Amino acid sequence: MATLALVTLAASAVTLTAAARPTATGVHLTGRTALAKVESSTVLIDRGTISGSPVGSGRITLVYTLHPDTGIASTKFTIVNTRGTVTGRARSRYVVTRLHLTFTGMGSLTGGTRGYAGIRGGPLEFDAIHSVTGRVEAGP
Repeated sequence: MATLALVTLAASAVTLTAAARPTATGVHLTGRTALAKVESSTVLIDRGTISGSPVGSGRITLVYTLHPDTGIASTKFTIVNTRGTVTGRARSRYVVTRLHLTFTGMGSLTGGTRGYAGIRGGPLEFDAIHSVTGRVEAGP
């Protein structure tokens, strides 16, 4: 059974450093991912596509580490396209129901390569919905 997720990252501004001149730009990224691997009962890896500002479109990998005792998830994500790589982190509460695993929290962009060298920003709203039925779900 495939697990599908919709991932949304949004913030008011992010800093892109190009030739030592920082600029601020809005961030609004939406993606669609599927469970790629269950590393353990508390580590899940999703892969899929993402699009929006400031990266355009690309591939995203998310590594969720669940902390069942607190209901908190730590997530690292990587976005890759032809212009470079963007990395980030998120911390979110998660809720498990019979049909969904829902993450809601905050994140940040922590770095990048090539065209995204020096990218940093936050706080970002971080939302993800996983369907345990494999159905595509509406975004948060």
